Amino acid sequence: IEIVMLSLLVWSNLAVIRQAHADRLRDTANSILEQITTTTGSYLVEVDYAALDEYLHSIARHEELAYLTVLDRDQQPVVSIGRLPENPRPDTDPLAVADGTFDVAADIYLGGKMMGQVMLGFSLDLMQQSIEQARFRSIVIAGTEITLTIILTVLFGIRLTQRIGNLASAAQRVGAGDYSVELETGPPDEVGMTARAFNRMVSEISRRTRRLQETLARERVIEETAIDGMITYDTQCCILSANPAMTAMFGYPESALVGNLTTILLEKTAFTEWKNITGVRQEATGLRKDGSRFPLEWYVGKVDINGEILYAATLHDITERKQAENECMTLLEGNRFLIHKSLAVQEEERRNLARELHDELGQCTTAIQADAEIIHDLSRQRDSRIETSAAAILNVSSRIYDVVHSMMQRLRPGVLDDLGLVAALQEEIDAWRNRHPDVNCQFVTRGDLSFLGEAINISVYRIVQESLTNVARHAAASDVRIDLRYIEDEQDPGLVLAITDNGKGTEPDMRGRGLGLIGMRERIEALGGSFTIRSAPGEGMTIEATIPVPVAVES
Repeated sequence: IEIVMLSLLVWSNLAVIRQAHADRLRDTANSILEQITTTTGSYLVEVDYAALDEYLHSIARHEELAYLTVLDRDQQPVVSIGRLPENPRPDTDPLAVADGTFDVAADIYLGGKMMGQVMLGFSLDLMQQSIEQARFRSIVIAGTEITLTIILTVLFGIRLTQRIGNLASAAQRVGAGDYSVELETGPPDEVGMTARAFNRMVSEISRRTRRLQETLARERVIEETAIDGMITYDTQCCILSANPAMTAMFGYPESALVGNLTTILLEKTAFTEWKNITGVRQEATGLRKDGSRFPLEWYVGKVDINGEILYAATLHDITERKQAENECMTLLEGNRFLIHKSLAVQEEERRNLARELHDELGQCTTAIQADAEIIHDLSRQRDSRIETSAAAILNVSSRIYDVVHSMMQRLRPGVLDDLGLVAALQEEIDAWRNRHPDVNCQFVTRGDLSFLGEAINISVYRIVQESLTNVARHAAASDVRIDLRYIEDEQDPGLVLAITDNGKGTEPDMRGRGLGLIGMRERIEALGGSFTIRSAPGEGMTIEATIPVPVAVES
Protein backbone atom coordinates (compact mmCIF):
# COMPACT_ATOMS: atom_id res chain seq x y z
CA ILE A 1 0.00 0.00 0.00
CA GLU A 2 2.81 2.42 0.85
CA ILE A 3 4.58 1.66 -2.49
CA VAL A 4 1.38 2.36 -4.43
CA MET A 5 0.85 5.57 -2.45
CA LEU A 6 4.43 6.73 -3.13
CA SER A 7 4.04 5.91 -6.85
CA LEU A 8 0.86 7.97 -7.01
CA LEU A 9 2.62 10.79 -5.14
CA VAL A 10 5.58 10.75 -7.60
CA TRP A 11 3.24 10.73 -10.59
CA SER A 12 1.27 13.63 -9.11
CA ASN A 13 4.46 15.60 -8.38
CA LEU A 14 5.73 15.08 -11.95
CA ALA A 15 2.46 16.36 -13.35
CA VAL A 16 2.69 19.43 -11.13
CA ILE A 17 6.33 20.04 -12.16
CA ARG A 18 5.53 19.74 -15.91
CA GLN A 19 2.59 22.12 -15.52
CA ALA A 20 4.75 24.58 -13.55
CA HIS A 21 7.44 24.60 -16.29
CA ALA A 22 4.81 25.03 -18.98
CA ASP A 23 3.23 27.95 -17.15
CA ARG A 24 6.66 29.53 -16.64
CA LEU A 25 7.52 29.26 -20.37
CA ARG A 26 4.13 30.63 -21.41
CA ASP A 27 4.50 33.60 -19.04
CA THR A 28 8.03 34.30 -20.36
CA ALA A 29 6.86 34.17 -23.99
CA ASN A 30 3.94 36.46 -23.34
CA SER A 31 6.14 38.91 -21.43
CA ILE A 32 8.75 39.17 -24.26
CA LEU A 33 6.03 39.30 -26.89
CA GLU A 34 4.28 42.16 -25.10
CA GLN A 35 7.55 44.11 -24.73
CA ILE A 36 8.37 43.80 -28.43
CA THR A 37 4.89 44.73 -29.68
CA THR A 38 4.82 47.86 -27.59
CA THR A 39 8.29 49.13 -28.53
CA THR A 40 8.88 48.21 -32.16
CA GLY A 41 6.04 50.12 -33.84
CA SER A 42 8.05 53.34 -34.19
CA TYR A 43 10.89 51.52 -35.87
CA LEU A 44 8.52 50.15 -38.49
CA VAL A 45 7.02 53.59 -39.15
CA GLU A 46 10.43 55.12 -39.62
CA VAL A 47 11.58 52.09 -41.59
CA ASP A 48 14.70 52.01 -39.44
CA TYR A 49 15.30 48.31 -39.67
CA ALA A 50 18.96 48.53 -38.63
CA ALA A 51 18.08 50.14 -35.33
CA LEU A 52 15.26 47.63 -34.94
CA ASP A 53 17.66 44.77 -35.50
CA GLU A 54 20.06 46.17 -32.94
CA TYR A 55 17.23 46.65 -30.44
CA LEU A 56 15.91 43.17 -30.93
CA HIS A 57 19.36 41.67 -30.47
CA SER A 58 19.62 43.52 -27.16
CA ILE A 59 16.49 42.00 -25.75
CA ALA A 60 16.60 38.61 -27.42
CA ARG A 61 19.11 37.09 -25.04
CA HIS A 62 16.83 34.45 -23.46
CA GLU A 63 18.44 31.04 -23.52
CA GLU A 64 15.23 29.27 -24.54
CA LEU A 65 14.49 31.67 -27.44
CA ALA A 66 14.86 29.76 -30.74
CA TYR A 67 13.87 32.50 -33.20
CA LEU A 68 12.47 36.04 -33.33
CA THR A 69 11.02 37.53 -36.51
CA VAL A 70 9.31 40.92 -37.17
CA LEU A 71 7.03 41.10 -40.22
CA ASP A 72 5.75 44.26 -41.92
CA ARG A 73 2.22 44.89 -43.08
CA ASP A 74 2.77 42.70 -46.08
CA GLN A 75 3.89 39.81 -43.88
CA GLN A 76 7.44 40.16 -45.13
CA PRO A 77 10.22 39.61 -42.59
CA VAL A 78 12.15 42.79 -41.93
CA VAL A 79 14.28 41.56 -39.02
CA SER A 80 14.91 37.90 -38.15
CA ILE A 81 16.99 36.38 -35.39
CA GLY A 82 17.40 32.63 -35.66
CA ARG A 83 15.87 30.39 -38.32
CA LEU A 84 12.18 30.88 -38.90
CA PRO A 85 10.44 27.54 -39.50
CA GLU A 86 8.16 27.02 -42.44
CA ASN A 87 4.54 27.89 -41.85
CA PRO A 88 4.80 28.45 -38.09
CA ARG A 89 1.50 28.30 -36.21
CA PRO A 90 1.04 29.90 -32.77
CA ASP A 91 0.74 27.39 -29.92
CA THR A 92 -1.35 27.80 -26.73
CA ASP A 93 0.10 25.11 -24.45
CA PRO A 94 3.80 24.22 -24.30
CA LEU A 95 2.88 20.69 -23.19
CA ALA A 96 0.84 20.17 -26.39
CA VAL A 97 3.69 21.10 -28.78
CA ALA A 98 4.79 18.31 -31.14
CA ASP A 99 7.75 19.90 -33.00
CA GLY A 100 9.81 20.86 -29.92
CA THR A 101 9.27 24.65 -30.33
CA PHE A 102 6.64 26.72 -28.59
CA ASP A 103 5.48 29.29 -31.20
CA VAL A 104 3.74 32.56 -30.27
CA ALA A 105 2.77 35.60 -32.37
CA ALA A 106 1.21 39.05 -31.87
CA ASP A 107 0.32 42.05 -34.05
CA ILE A 108 2.17 45.40 -33.71
CA TYR A 109 -0.07 48.44 -33.45
CA LEU A 110 0.83 52.11 -33.43
CA GLY A 111 -1.82 54.76 -33.10
CA GLY A 112 -4.50 52.17 -33.60
CA LYS A 113 -3.06 50.94 -36.87
CA MET A 114 -1.45 47.59 -37.42
CA MET A 115 2.17 48.09 -38.36
CA GLY A 116 3.28 44.47 -38.55
CA GLN A 117 3.61 41.22 -36.61
CA VAL A 118 6.08 39.65 -34.23
CA MET A 119 6.68 35.89 -34.16
CA LEU A 120 8.66 34.15 -31.41
CA GLY A 121 9.73 30.54 -30.97
CA PHE A 122 10.98 28.98 -27.72
CA SER A 123 12.86 25.70 -27.57
CA LEU A 124 11.41 23.06 -25.23
CA ASP A 125 14.72 21.28 -24.69
CA LEU A 126 15.60 23.12 -21.51
CA MET A 127 12.09 22.57 -20.09
CA GLN A 128 12.19 18.86 -20.95
CA GLN A 129 15.63 18.59 -19.37
CA SER A 130 14.36 20.22 -16.16
CA ILE A 131 11.33 17.93 -16.14
CA GLU A 132 13.52 14.86 -16.62
CA GLN A 133 15.79 15.95 -13.78
CA ALA A 134 12.77 16.49 -11.50
CA ARG A 135 11.42 13.08 -12.51
CA PHE A 136 14.76 11.47 -11.74
CA ARG A 137 14.97 13.15 -8.35
CA SER A 138 11.40 12.14 -7.49
CA ILE A 139 12.03 8.55 -8.52
CA VAL A 140 15.24 8.47 -6.49
CA ILE A 141 13.50 9.92 -3.44
CA ALA A 142 10.55 7.58 -3.82
CA GLY A 143 12.80 4.59 -4.29
CA THR A 144 14.81 5.56 -1.24
CA GLU A 145 11.65 5.95 0.80
CA ILE A 146 10.29 2.65 -0.45
CA THR A 147 13.55 0.89 0.32
CA LEU A 148 13.71 2.37 3.81
CA THR A 149 10.04 1.54 4.35
CA ILE A 150 10.61 -2.05 3.32
CA ILE A 151 13.66 -2.33 5.57
CA LEU A 152 11.81 -0.78 8.54
CA THR A 153 8.75 -2.91 7.85
CA VAL A 154 10.84 -6.06 7.77
CA LEU A 155 12.63 -5.10 10.98
CA PHE A 156 9.39 -4.13 12.69
CA GLY A 157 7.72 -7.29 11.41
CA ILE A 158 10.54 -9.41 12.75
CA ARG A 159 10.31 -7.67 16.11
CA LEU A 160 6.52 -7.84 16.14
CA THR A 161 6.53 -11.48 15.07
CA GLN A 162 8.96 -12.28 17.84
CA ARG A 163 6.80 -10.55 20.44
CA ILE A 164 3.63 -12.21 19.13
CA GLY A 165 5.47 -15.54 19.14
CA ASN A 166 6.41 -14.96 22.78
CA LEU A 167 2.77 -14.19 23.51
CA ALA A 168 1.60 -17.39 21.76
CA SER A 169 4.25 -19.45 23.58
CA ALA A 170 3.17 -17.97 26.92
CA ALA A 171 -0.47 -18.75 26.10
CA GLN A 172 0.48 -22.38 25.42
CA ARG A 173 2.28 -22.60 28.75
CA VAL A 174 -0.75 -21.17 30.54
CA GLY A 175 -2.95 -23.66 28.74
CA ALA A 176 -0.68 -26.42 30.04
CA GLY A 177 -1.21 -25.20 33.61
CA ASP A 178 1.92 -23.08 34.13
CA TYR A 179 0.68 -19.85 35.71
CA SER A 180 4.15 -18.50 36.54
CA VAL A 181 4.45 -17.00 33.05
CA GLU A 182 5.09 -13.25 32.82
CA LEU A 183 5.69 -11.45 29.53
CA GLU A 184 7.90 -8.43 28.93
CA THR A 185 5.51 -5.65 28.01
CA GLY A 186 7.99 -3.55 25.99
CA PRO A 187 6.84 -0.29 24.39
CA PRO A 188 3.24 0.81 25.04
CA ASP A 189 1.90 -0.26 21.63
CA GLU A 190 -0.88 -2.71 20.80
CA VAL A 191 1.33 -5.73 21.51
CA GLY A 192 2.58 -4.15 24.73
CA MET A 193 -0.96 -3.43 25.85
CA THR A 194 -1.92 -7.01 24.93
CA ALA A 195 1.04 -8.31 26.96
CA ARG A 196 -0.01 -6.24 29.98
CA ALA A 197 -3.58 -7.51 29.67
CA PHE A 198 -2.23 -11.07 29.31
CA ASN A 199 -0.15 -10.71 32.49
CA ARG A 200 -3.17 -9.39 34.39
CA MET A 201 -5.32 -12.21 33.04
CA VAL A 202 -2.75 -14.87 34.01
CA SER A 203 -2.40 -13.34 37.47
CA GLU A 204 -6.18 -13.36 37.95
CA ILE A 205 -6.46 -16.93 36.62
CA SER A 206 -3.66 -18.02 38.94
CA ARG A 207 -5.38 -16.39 41.92
CA ARG A 208 -8.74 -17.90 41.10
CA THR A 209 -7.20 -21.29 40.42
CA ARG A 210 -5.51 -21.26 43.82
CA ARG A 211 -8.79 -20.29 45.47
CA LEU A 212 -10.63 -23.01 43.55
CA GLN A 213 -8.03 -25.59 44.54
CA GLU A 214 -8.25 -24.50 48.16
CA THR A 215 -12.06 -24.63 48.02
CA LEU A 216 -12.00 -28.07 46.42
CA ALA A 217 -9.51 -29.26 49.01
CA ARG A 218 -11.72 -27.96 51.84
CA GLU A 219 -14.80 -29.50 50.28
CA ARG A 220 -12.97 -32.78 49.83
CA VAL A 221 -11.92 -32.76 53.48
CA ILE A 222 -15.50 -31.96 54.50
CA GLU A 223 -16.85 -34.76 52.32
CA GLU A 224 -14.33 -37.27 53.62
CA THR A 225 -14.82 -36.33 57.30
CA ALA A 226 -18.60 -35.67 57.17
CA ILE A 227 -20.81 -38.02 59.14
CA ASP A 228 -23.55 -37.68 56.50
CA GLY A 229 -23.42 -39.64 53.29
CA MET A 230 -22.90 -37.55 50.15
CA ILE A 231 -23.26 -38.58 46.52
CA THR A 232 -23.36 -36.83 43.14
CA TYR A 233 -25.21 -38.23 40.14
CA ASP A 234 -26.31 -37.25 36.63
CA THR A 235 -29.73 -36.84 35.05
CA GLN A 236 -29.93 -40.62 34.54
CA CYS A 237 -29.50 -41.10 38.33
CA CYS A 238 -26.12 -42.73 37.74
CA ILE A 239 -23.83 -42.20 40.76
CA LEU A 240 -20.68 -40.22 39.94
CA SER A 241 -19.02 -39.97 43.37
CA ALA A 242 -19.56 -41.01 47.00
CA ASN A 243 -17.82 -40.03 50.23
CA PRO A 244 -16.51 -42.49 52.89
CA ALA A 245 -19.56 -41.93 55.13
CA MET A 246 -21.73 -43.16 52.28
CA THR A 247 -19.84 -46.43 51.99
CA ALA A 248 -19.90 -46.92 55.78
CA MET A 249 -23.65 -46.20 55.95
CA PHE A 250 -24.75 -48.59 53.21
CA GLY A 251 -21.94 -51.15 53.27
CA TYR A 252 -21.03 -50.73 49.59
CA PRO A 253 -17.43 -49.97 48.55
CA GLU A 254 -17.03 -46.77 46.56
CA SER A 255 -16.24 -48.71 43.39
CA ALA A 256 -19.60 -50.52 43.69
CA LEU A 257 -21.52 -47.28 44.14
CA VAL A 258 -19.89 -45.26 41.34
CA GLY A 259 -21.62 -46.12 38.07
CA ASN A 260 -24.61 -47.72 39.78
CA LEU A 261 -28.13 -46.27 40.03
CA THR A 262 -29.30 -44.31 43.05
CA THR A 263 -32.43 -46.42 43.39
CA ILE A 264 -30.42 -49.20 45.07
CA LEU A 265 -30.03 -46.98 48.14
CA LEU A 266 -33.65 -46.28 49.11
CA GLU A 267 -36.72 -48.44 49.38
CA LYS A 268 -39.62 -47.67 47.03
CA THR A 269 -38.18 -44.54 45.42
CA ALA A 270 -38.56 -43.68 41.73
CA PHE A 271 -36.10 -41.81 39.52
CA THR A 272 -38.31 -38.72 39.62
CA GLU A 273 -37.94 -38.47 43.40
CA TRP A 274 -34.15 -38.30 43.05
CA LYS A 275 -34.57 -35.28 40.75
CA ASN A 276 -37.30 -33.52 42.77
CA ILE A 277 -35.82 -30.42 44.42
CA THR A 278 -38.09 -29.80 47.43
CA GLY A 279 -35.79 -27.57 49.48
CA VAL A 280 -36.48 -29.59 52.65
CA ARG A 281 -35.25 -32.85 54.15
CA GLN A 282 -37.41 -35.88 53.55
CA GLU A 283 -37.62 -39.12 55.47
CA ALA A 284 -37.14 -42.44 53.70
CA THR A 285 -36.03 -46.02 54.34
CA GLY A 286 -32.47 -46.93 53.39
CA LEU A 287 -31.39 -50.33 52.02
CA ARG A 288 -27.97 -51.60 53.02
CA LYS A 289 -25.96 -54.06 50.99
CA ASP A 290 -26.85 -56.86 53.42
CA GLY A 291 -30.59 -56.18 52.90
CA SER A 292 -31.20 -54.50 56.27
CA ARG A 293 -33.35 -51.37 56.41
CA PHE A 294 -32.89 -48.23 58.45
CA PRO A 295 -34.58 -44.81 58.65
CA LEU A 296 -32.82 -41.80 57.13
CA GLU A 297 -33.31 -38.22 56.00
CA TRP A 298 -32.20 -37.11 52.57
CA TYR A 299 -31.90 -33.80 50.76
CA VAL A 300 -31.47 -33.25 47.01
CA GLY A 301 -29.72 -30.30 45.38
CA LYS A 302 -29.07 -29.38 41.75
CA VAL A 303 -26.49 -27.27 39.90
CA ASP A 304 -26.18 -26.31 36.22
CA ILE A 305 -22.57 -26.50 34.97
CA ASN A 306 -22.33 -25.10 31.43
CA GLY A 307 -25.71 -26.53 30.52
CA GLU A 308 -25.04 -29.93 32.15
CA ILE A 309 -27.28 -30.73 35.13
CA LEU A 310 -25.55 -32.30 38.15
CA TYR A 311 -27.44 -33.55 41.21
CA ALA A 312 -26.11 -33.99 44.75
CA ALA A 313 -27.81 -35.75 47.66
CA THR A 314 -27.06 -35.80 51.39
CA LEU A 315 -28.29 -38.78 53.42
CA HIS A 316 -28.35 -38.83 57.22
CA ASP A 317 -28.95 -41.93 59.34
CA ILE A 318 -31.69 -41.13 61.89
CA THR A 319 -31.89 -44.54 63.56
CA GLU A 320 -30.80 -43.18 66.95
CA ARG A 321 -33.14 -40.24 66.65
CA LYS A 322 -36.07 -42.49 65.82
CA GLN A 323 -35.24 -44.68 68.81
CA ALA A 324 -35.06 -41.58 71.00
CA GLU A 325 -38.35 -40.34 69.56
CA ASN A 326 -40.02 -43.66 70.27
CA GLU A 327 -38.67 -43.60 73.83
CA CYS A 328 -39.86 -40.02 74.23
CA MET A 329 -43.29 -40.90 72.88
CA THR A 330 -43.48 -43.82 75.31
CA LEU A 331 -42.44 -41.58 78.17
CA LEU A 332 -44.84 -38.88 76.99
CA GLU A 333 -47.71 -41.33 76.86
CA GLY A 334 -46.77 -42.55 80.34
CA ASN A 335 -46.59 -38.99 81.61
CA ARG A 336 -49.94 -38.17 80.09
CA PHE A 337 -51.43 -41.29 81.63
CA LEU A 338 -50.02 -40.30 85.01
CA ILE A 339 -51.24 -36.73 84.59
CA HIS A 340 -54.65 -37.98 83.58
CA LYS A 341 -54.74 -40.27 86.60
CA SER A 342 -53.42 -37.53 88.88
CA LEU A 343 -56.07 -35.13 87.59
CA ALA A 344 -58.73 -37.78 88.13
CA VAL A 345 -57.42 -38.46 91.63
CA GLN A 346 -57.25 -34.72 92.28
CA GLU A 347 -60.85 -34.22 91.19
CA GLU A 348 -61.94 -37.21 93.25
CA GLU A 349 -60.13 -35.82 96.29
CA ARG A 350 -61.70 -32.42 95.70
CA ARG A 351 -65.11 -34.05 95.47
CA ASN A 352 -64.51 -36.00 98.68
CA LEU A 353 -63.15 -32.93 100.46
CA ALA A 354 -66.14 -30.89 99.31
CA ARG A 355 -68.47 -33.63 100.53
CA GLU A 356 -66.66 -33.80 103.89
CA LEU A 357 -66.86 -30.03 104.26
CA HIS A 358 -70.56 -30.13 103.42
CA ASP A 359 -71.41 -33.10 105.61
CA GLU A 360 -69.24 -32.41 108.60
CA LEU A 361 -68.28 -28.75 108.82
CA GLY A 362 -71.51 -27.61 107.20
CA GLN A 363 -73.67 -29.51 109.69
CA CYS A 364 -71.56 -28.33 112.62
CA THR A 365 -71.85 -24.77 111.46
CA THR A 366 -75.61 -25.16 111.08
CA ALA A 367 -75.87 -26.58 114.62
CA ILE A 368 -73.77 -23.71 116.01
CA GLN A 369 -76.01 -21.22 114.25
CA ALA A 370 -79.15 -22.92 115.68
CA ASP A 371 -77.79 -22.97 119.23
CA ALA A 372 -76.59 -19.38 118.97
CA GLU A 373 -80.04 -18.35 117.74
CA ILE A 374 -81.73 -20.00 120.75
CA ILE A 375 -79.26 -18.42 123.19
CA HIS A 376 -79.77 -15.04 121.51
CA ASP A 377 -83.56 -15.31 121.88
CA LEU A 378 -83.48 -16.50 125.52
CA SER A 379 -80.99 -13.86 126.67
CA ARG A 380 -82.67 -10.93 125.00
CA GLN A 381 -84.65 -9.98 128.19
CA ARG A 382 -82.20 -11.29 130.77
CA ASP A 383 -78.56 -10.45 130.05
CA SER A 384 -77.39 -8.08 127.33
CA ARG A 385 -73.85 -9.47 127.40
CA ILE A 386 -75.05 -12.96 126.57
CA GLU A 387 -77.22 -11.50 123.82
CA THR A 388 -74.22 -9.69 122.35
CA SER A 389 -72.04 -12.83 122.47
CA ALA A 390 -74.79 -14.89 120.86
CA ALA A 391 -75.09 -12.31 118.04
CA ALA A 392 -71.30 -12.42 117.51
CA ILE A 393 -71.45 -16.23 117.36
CA LEU A 394 -74.21 -15.97 114.74
CA ASN A 395 -72.15 -13.56 112.61
CA VAL A 396 -68.97 -15.66 112.82
CA SER A 397 -70.83 -18.88 112.06
CA SER A 398 -72.52 -17.23 109.06
CA ARG A 399 -69.12 -16.08 107.80
CA ILE A 400 -67.69 -19.56 108.34
CA TYR A 401 -70.64 -21.01 106.40
CA ASP A 402 -70.06 -18.62 103.49
CA VAL A 403 -66.33 -19.44 103.41
CA VAL A 404 -67.03 -23.18 103.54
CA HIS A 405 -69.64 -22.84 100.79
CA SER A 406 -67.19 -20.90 98.62
CA MET A 407 -64.47 -23.50 99.22
CA MET A 408 -66.88 -26.30 98.29
CA GLN A 409 -67.80 -24.46 95.08
CA ARG A 410 -64.16 -24.09 94.15
CA LEU A 411 -63.30 -27.64 95.08
CA ARG A 412 -66.28 -29.17 93.34
CA PRO A 413 -69.16 -27.06 92.04
CA GLY A 414 -72.30 -28.94 92.95
CA VAL A 415 -74.18 -27.42 90.05
CA LEU A 416 -71.85 -29.26 87.68
CA ASP A 417 -73.13 -32.59 88.97
CA ASP A 418 -76.72 -31.41 89.40
CA LEU A 419 -77.42 -29.21 86.35
CA GLY A 420 -74.54 -29.91 83.94
CA LEU A 421 -71.65 -28.07 82.28
CA VAL A 422 -73.45 -25.05 80.81
CA ALA A 423 -75.16 -24.14 84.12
CA ALA A 424 -71.90 -24.57 86.05
CA LEU A 425 -70.02 -22.36 83.60
CA GLN A 426 -72.78 -19.75 83.65
CA GLU A 427 -72.67 -19.66 87.46
CA GLU A 428 -68.86 -19.32 87.45
CA ILE A 429 -68.94 -16.59 84.81
CA ASP A 430 -71.66 -14.67 86.65
CA ALA A 431 -69.63 -14.81 89.85
CA TRP A 432 -66.55 -13.58 87.94
CA ARG A 433 -68.56 -10.72 86.40
CA ASN A 434 -69.64 -9.64 89.87
CA ARG A 435 -66.02 -9.53 91.00
CA HIS A 436 -64.91 -7.67 87.81
CA PRO A 437 -67.78 -5.40 86.72
CA ASP A 438 -65.49 -3.29 84.47
CA VAL A 439 -64.86 -6.22 82.07
CA ASN A 440 -67.46 -7.21 79.47
CA CYS A 441 -67.62 -11.01 79.50
CA GLN A 442 -69.72 -12.86 76.90
CA PHE A 443 -70.60 -16.55 77.07
CA VAL A 444 -71.93 -18.26 73.92
CA THR A 445 -72.84 -21.94 73.52
CA ARG A 446 -73.98 -23.90 70.48
CA GLY A 447 -75.16 -27.46 70.18
CA ASP A 448 -76.22 -30.06 72.71
CA LEU A 449 -73.69 -30.11 75.59
CA SER A 450 -75.56 -32.32 78.04
CA PHE A 451 -73.95 -35.68 77.25
CA LEU A 452 -70.18 -34.92 77.31
CA GLY A 453 -69.35 -36.96 80.39
CA GLU A 454 -67.54 -36.39 83.68
CA ALA A 455 -63.97 -36.06 82.33
CA ILE A 456 -64.80 -33.56 79.59
CA ASN A 457 -67.13 -31.50 81.81
CA ILE A 458 -64.63 -31.02 84.63
CA SER A 459 -61.75 -30.32 82.20
CA VAL A 460 -63.69 -27.64 80.31
CA TYR A 461 -64.86 -26.12 83.60
CA ARG A 462 -61.32 -25.96 84.99
CA ILE A 463 -59.92 -24.44 81.77
CA VAL A 464 -62.56 -21.69 81.77
CA GLN A 465 -61.96 -21.12 85.48
CA GLU A 466 -58.16 -20.84 85.01
CA SER A 467 -58.53 -18.62 81.90
CA LEU A 468 -60.74 -16.13 83.70
CA THR A 469 -58.25 -16.05 86.57
CA ASN A 470 -55.42 -15.29 84.11
CA VAL A 471 -57.47 -12.54 82.41
CA ALA A 472 -58.10 -10.90 85.78
CA ARG A 473 -54.45 -11.12 86.86
CA HIS A 474 -52.45 -10.48 83.68
CA ALA A 475 -54.46 -9.44 80.60
CA ALA A 476 -55.79 -5.97 81.56
CA ALA A 477 -58.61 -6.66 79.07
CA SER A 478 -61.94 -4.89 78.65
CA ASP A 479 -63.67 -7.63 76.62
CA VAL A 480 -63.67 -11.39 77.04
CA ARG A 481 -65.57 -13.86 74.89
CA ILE A 482 -66.08 -17.56 75.69
CA ASP A 483 -67.38 -19.78 72.84
CA LEU A 484 -68.32 -23.39 73.51
CA ARG A 485 -69.79 -25.36 70.62
CA TYR A 486 -70.38 -28.98 69.76
CA ILE A 487 -69.50 -30.05 66.20
CA GLU A 488 -71.98 -32.63 64.96
CA ASP A 489 -69.89 -34.70 62.58
CA GLU A 490 -70.76 -38.35 62.03
CA GLN A 491 -67.14 -39.26 61.37
CA ASP A 492 -65.40 -37.02 63.90
CA PRO A 493 -67.69 -35.31 66.44
CA GLY A 494 -65.99 -32.93 68.80
CA LEU A 495 -66.16 -30.05 71.24
CA VAL A 496 -64.47 -26.70 70.55
CA LEU A 497 -63.72 -24.18 73.30
CA ALA A 498 -62.39 -20.74 72.37
CA ILE A 499 -61.56 -18.02 74.92
CA THR A 500 -60.57 -14.63 73.47
CA ASP A 501 -59.62 -11.36 75.17
CA ASN A 502 -58.46 -7.95 73.90
CA GLY A 503 -55.75 -7.54 76.53
CA LYS A 504 -52.08 -6.74 76.20
CA GLY A 505 -51.13 -10.18 74.88
CA THR A 506 -47.67 -11.71 75.21
CA GLU A 507 -44.50 -12.48 73.25
CA PRO A 508 -44.54 -15.62 71.07
CA ASP A 509 -41.72 -17.28 73.02
CA MET A 510 -43.52 -16.65 76.36
CA ARG A 511 -46.72 -18.48 75.43
CA GLY A 512 -47.30 -21.69 77.28
CA ARG A 513 -44.68 -21.09 80.00
CA GLY A 514 -47.16 -20.49 82.83
CA LEU A 515 -48.18 -23.38 85.02
CA GLY A 516 -51.84 -22.62 84.40
CA LEU A 517 -51.42 -22.86 80.62
CA ILE A 518 -49.36 -26.02 80.98
CA GLY A 519 -52.13 -27.54 83.12
CA MET A 520 -54.72 -26.62 80.49
CA ARG A 521 -52.67 -28.23 77.74
CA GLU A 522 -52.17 -31.41 79.77
CA ARG A 523 -55.89 -31.69 80.51
CA ILE A 524 -56.81 -31.37 76.80
CA GLU A 525 -54.06 -33.70 75.55
CA ALA A 526 -55.03 -36.26 78.21
CA LEU A 527 -58.45 -36.31 76.53
CA GLY A 528 -56.84 -36.79 73.09
CA GLY A 529 -57.51 -33.22 71.97
CA SER A 530 -55.43 -30.29 70.72
CA PHE A 531 -54.60 -27.04 72.49
CA THR A 532 -53.39 -23.87 70.73
CA ILE A 533 -52.55 -20.35 71.86
CA ARG A 534 -52.45 -17.30 69.56
CA SER A 535 -51.10 -14.05 70.93
CA ALA A 536 -48.93 -11.05 70.16
CA PRO A 537 -47.99 -7.95 72.15
CA GLY A 538 -50.93 -5.53 72.14
CA GLU A 539 -53.22 -7.91 70.24
CA GLY A 540 -54.77 -9.93 73.07
CA MET A 541 -54.81 -13.70 73.37
CA THR A 542 -56.91 -16.55 72.03
CA ILE A 543 -56.97 -20.00 73.63
CA GLU A 544 -58.57 -22.73 71.56
CA ALA A 545 -59.12 -26.33 72.65
CA THR A 546 -60.56 -29.09 70.49
CA ILE A 547 -61.71 -32.25 72.26
CA PRO A 548 -62.90 -35.35 70.42
CA VAL A 549 -66.16 -36.72 71.78
CA PRO A 550 -66.29 -40.54 71.73
CA VAL A 551 -69.34 -42.05 70.11
CA ALA A 552 -70.03 -44.10 73.25
CA VAL A 553 -70.17 -40.93 75.35
CA GLU A 554 -72.43 -39.22 72.82
CA SER A 555 -74.81 -42.16 72.71
